[in-house]
Parts: sequence; C-alpha cells; structure tokens
Amino acid sequence: MTTMSDSHLRLLFLSLVLLCCVSPSSLFTLENRVTCGPHQIQAFTHFKNEFDTRHCNHSDDLNGVWCDNSTGAVTVLRLRDCLSGTLKPNSSLFEFHQLRHLDLSKNNFASTPLQLEALRLSSNGFIGQVPSSFNNLSQLSYLDLSYNHFSGTLNPNNSLFELHLLRYLNLGYNNFSSSLPSEFGNLNKLEALSLSSNGFFGQVPSTISNLTSLTQLYLDQNKLTGSFPLVQNLTNLSIIGLASNHFTGTIPSYLLTLPSLSALDMSKNDFTGSIEVPNSSTSSSRLKYLVLGDNHFEGKILEPISKLINLTHLDVSFLNASYAIELKLFSSLKSLLYLDLSGNSISPASLRSSDSYIPLTMELLTLAYCGISEFPNILRALENLEYIDLSNNVINGEIPEWLWRLPRLGTMDTRNNSFNGFQGSPQVLINSSLRMLYLDSNNFEGALPDLPLSIRSFSAELNSFEGEIPLSICNRSSLVALVLAYNNLSGPIPQCLSNLAVMYLRNNNFEGSIPDVFSAGASLRTLDVGFNRLTGKLPRSLVNCSSLKFLSVINNIIEDTFPFWLKALPNLQVLTLRSNRFYGPISPPHQGPLGFPELRIFEISDNKFTGSLPSSYFVNWKAVES
Repeated sequence: MTTMSDSHLRLLFLSLVLLCCVSPSSLFTLENRVTCGPHQIQAFTHFKNEFDTRHCNHSDDLNGVWCDNSTGAVTVLRLRDCLSGTLKPNSSLFEFHQLRHLDLSKNNFASTPLQLEALRLSSNGFIGQVPSSFNNLSQLSYLDLSYNHFSGTLNPNNSLFELHLLRYLNLGYNNFSSSLPSEFGNLNKLEALSLSSNGFFGQVPSTISNLTSLTQLYLDQNKLTGSFPLVQNLTNLSIIGLASNHFTGTIPSYLLTLPSLSALDMSKNDFTGSIEVPNSSTSSSRLKYLVLGDNHFEGKILEPISKLINLTHLDVSFLNASYAIELKLFSSLKSLLYLDLSGNSISPASLRSSDSYIPLTMELLTLAYCGISEFPNILRALENLEYIDLSNNVINGEIPEWLWRLPRLGTMDTRNNSFNGFQGSPQVLINSSLRMLYLDSNNFEGALPDLPLSIRSFSAELNSFEGEIPLSICNRSSLVALVLAYNNLSGPIPQCLSNLAVMYLRNNNFEGSIPDVFSAGASLRTLDVGFNRLTGKLPRSLVNCSSLKFLSVINNIIEDTFPFWLKALPNLQVLTLRSNRFYGPISPPHQGPLGFPELRIFEISDNKFTGSLPSSYFVNWKAVES
C-alpha cells in the first residue's frame, strides 16, 4: 500500500515534471547566481549517476547547477538532452530543497505508471501550454488546473484526452484561445467539466453528447458560438453554465425536461424565441435556478416560466420585451427567493397593488432600470425581504416610513432616483435592521438622518444634505464605510471615525483639522477629504494605517511639510496633496530615493515646496513604471 509520504513525494515529482514542461527558458536567469561549491557539485553528480548518461555532452556549459550568492544553496538545475532511465519519486533531486528553476527537457525518462488518482494544481503560476505528460497517469480521476496562466491551443493530441477514468476536469480561469477539441468526447466517465473564463471559440463539438455521466457543465465566459450544445442525452446533468458567450438560436424543447436539471444559466448570449415548458414538467421539474437575462427572447416568455413552480432563483433581467410585465405572472412560484426584473418595463398597476403578486417567500428583489416612477407599494407585504434594489429609476418624493419596519431588510439601494426625503421623524431609521444603505445621486436635502444601529455601510454622495455629521454616528460601532461626497455638509469631522475602512467626504464644507485618532492596526484603506476647508497638519497617526491605499487632501488649507513619514505605509498607491499650503523641501534626507514603491498617482502641485529633485528621486517607483 502506498504511504501518505510516498503519495506526497509522487505528487511533488509530478508537479516538478509538469513545471519543467511549462516553464519558458527565459525564466532561467543566472542573475544573483554563482558557481556552486564542492558539496553542491557532489550532490548534482549523485543525481546524474541515477541515470544512464552515456549520450550526455558533459562539456556543455549550459548544463549544470548554480547557487544563490548569499545562501550557497542550489537554486538552478539544468540537464537537457542528457539523461536516460527512470526518474523515481525517491530521487535525490528532491534533496535540493531551495531549487527555484528546473529544466529537464528533452531527456528520455521512463517510469512505471503512477497510481495517482487526484491531482490539484490550481491557483499557481503555471504558464504556456497544458503539458502533454499525462501518459503515466492512467488512474487519474480528478484533475484541477484552474486559475493558472495556461494559454494557446488545447491540442487534440494531448494525452489529457486519454485519461479514460477522469471524472472531474477543471481547466477554468486560464488563457486558452482555441476551439474545443472533439476529443473531449473521449472522456466518457466525466461527471464535472469546467472550461469557464477562457478564450475558447467556435461551436461546442457534438461529441459532448458522449459524456452521459456528466452532472455539471461550465462553459461560461468564453467566445463560443452556434446553437445550444447537444445535451439531450445527458440525463444526469444538474448544472449547465453557458453565460457570457455568443450562442444563438432558440432554446431546445427538450431542455426543461432533463430529469436532473436544477440550475441553468444562459445569460448574456444571443438566444431568441421563447421557451417551451411541457405540462408534464410543471410539477416534476427540479429546476430551481434559472438565469435568462441579456438575450433577445421574443414573445411572452414569462408565461411558460411561471409553470416552473419549484424555482427559487429567477433572473429575467433585460429581456428587451415589448410589453409591460405583470407581476401576477410570478404568483405561482411559491418557493421563489430571488427575482431580478432589472431593465424591463413593469406594469405600474401591479407595483401599486396592495395584493402581493410576488411570493411572500421573497428575500432578494432587483428592480433597477425599470422606469418606475412611484415607490412600489407591493413591497409592503414582503416581510422576508433582505435585499431591495430600486436604483436607476425615476422615483420621486419621500421614502415611505413603513419600509424601515420590514423586519429582515439588510440592504437598500435607491441610487440614481429623485427622492427628496423620508416620511416620519429624523429618527425613523434607527431601529431598522439595515446594514447597507445607498442613497447616492438623489435630491435629498436637509440634515442627515440618524442611521440604523446596525449600519455597516452608508453612501449618500451627490445629494444636497447640509449641516454637520450627527454625533449619533459615534454610536454606530459596526460602521466601516462612510461616503458623503458632493453634498453641502459643514462643521468638523467627528473624532470618533477611527474605525472606518472608507471615509469619502470630498466636496463639502468641512472645517477644522483631520482627526488624529488612528491607532495601531487601524483598518483605514481610503481617506478622501479633498475640496473642503480643512486646516492644520496631516494627522501623524495615519502612519498606523498599514492598509491605506488612497489618500487625498487636495484643495484644502492644510499647512505642513512633505509627509516623508508616509513612506512607511506598504500599500499606499494614491497620494494627492495638490492645492494646499505644504511647504519646505521635498527632497528626502540624505538625498536618497523618495520611497513609496507602490505609488501610482502622485500630485503635489500648487503648494510651496522648495529645493530640487535629485536624479535618484523616483528610483523606487516600480509601480508607476508598470
């Protein structure tokens, strides 16, 4: 029986063989490498002696080992066109623990087939074409090469297609650019196939119909064309993902009769026509997840969908329908939890109705870009609602007081409407269960409301709120993001906002200094207080904000020297100090590099800095170079 340590050795062995096949020669650089010492040369010789080297050119200067000039350890090993024999899992090769670059290409390795059944190499940095060295892995049933940088053509002659016991294959999230080989049909034991997020193009080969054991098929986010793939024989299919391709034609009539189908995503394609739902499928269908948005369907496609009574998740956004949707079409879907109708015209009468045409089970409802002009009264009865998106409509007036009494409401998005206030008292929101509230780009005016006690993110930019930020905000201990840019707010910035990750207060009338209250480990990532009337100095406690990426104080009245001390922040990418009263030299002490290696945007114009810029000033700004 193979021990656990043997299995790990074999996996390491296979990984190294694959690496030597996909690593380009450009990676084998001798920078910071030196000739190795006698001990390392002896270990290299011991490795060579494991093989027949009679055909090896021992005078080839390109073969050998090189060592790190500081540690002395072997980091580069190259033996091309030299070795014959078996590369064993217990080879002395694995004693080179600090090996970084290995080239064993063009050798004549022979080995007994490995009994490896599962190989997971996802989320590494592999590049080039998929290796063809799968011949000795005849027992492999699970192969995951996803989230790498494999590219080019998927060769039909690749030994990958000879893995006849393979049940799981994931090539998703790479950079392939080719048609799909018909040889996929050889893998007739496959139960799950993922080719998501690549550049595959052309039609799906008809041989896909050979994969009769397939339960999951993911072809989304490619450039595939043609009609719906031939899956009629794949009666075990439970998940089909075809989103974000260029499929055309109509939906095959057999599709919704597949006995095991539970999830179907065809969004963002060019499908046309309608969908047939046989009466026999009304109660027997297992389909729970259906995404059809962003296609070119015609006719009243929602009527047959309303027969799929087991649906829990339905996305029919941007159907380009020529009629207003009646919400009572969804009244038969008693298990529905998620409904996205964005980009469609909805019957005003059904939105206004006090009768709940929408199932009371509803938890997430998206009605963005629907041309709605009145607040939908139909929401009032949906006490299970957790998420509502009414953004990008034309709703005006006040948000009704009853909305905040929905007991489970966690996220409310009203961006890009014409709301101007809230029904009820300024404290109407306090006891709401809201955690995320988005009021951006409306016509709100007057004082800011007292926020819910549970609030985590509050965004209300591009309105006409005025007055000071209420001190009640200091009691909102869960608040991590505060976005109030482009309003008419004034007064000081409260001292209690040190726990925020995002503070975006640009274009208001705030006065006083930026609070100097950030303690070690502060989570601040974004601080933008530009275009206000702030004075004083930059808070020195910002040096405690190791996660800070964006800092902007432009167009204020800050009077301070250049903040050399900010170079201690490892993630700072944007630093804009323009149009203030900064003064003094900008050259760092000892005339060395300025620092800030991650900076991408740097603005210091319209201040009172003095001195010269030495030639080495920007030498560490590698992020800007890229």
